[in-house]
Amino acid sequence: MKKILIITLLFITACGPYWYKPYGKIFKQAPKDGTVGYRMGWIHGCESGLATQFGSAFMMTFYKWKKDPDLSITKPDLNLVRKKYQNKWNINWNDESEIKKNIRHYQKIFWIGHIFCRHSIVGTYQLAKSAHGGNFDPPLPGEQRYNPSSHSLGNIYSFHGRGNANLTYW
Repeated sequence: MKKILIITLLFITACGPYWYKPYGKIFKQAPKDGTVGYRMGWIHGCESGLATQFGSAFMMTFYKWKKDPDLSITKPDLNLVRKKYQNKWNINWNDESEIKKNIRHYQKIFWIGHIFCRHSIVGTYQLAKSAHGGNFDPPLPGEQRYNPSSHSLGNIYSFHGRGNANLTYW
């Protein structure tokens, strides 16, 4: 019994950090190299991009805005950053230039990750066709956010949307 439990845990943990969330597979496209600030900025940006209205109310239940204000300001307080990330970032905390480099990388990549994931989810939704013939375009301000009668789970597997989904990202 222990062996089955261990094997199951290994399979589950091998799926990535967001294996249990919808569209979590996109995080496998996060940069593998670069500084820890760079990687963290991309992941925070991606999660924030999925949490916008473009990701729909469904995605907003699983993802939230993650941009760290302590890393995003023009002149961050290095002592505050040190306290917050000392156990998370494996860097030389005595080297001020290395700390600043990681903060710069975080700021630089955040919006790139945000845009990438936001447009990826919009593209996925636009491939699906709603029951009334329209596409899953994100609602504009003032429009109804979600109409349950025009959607079904089968729509995400439809081949009659804007393109051919082929289930490649699911």
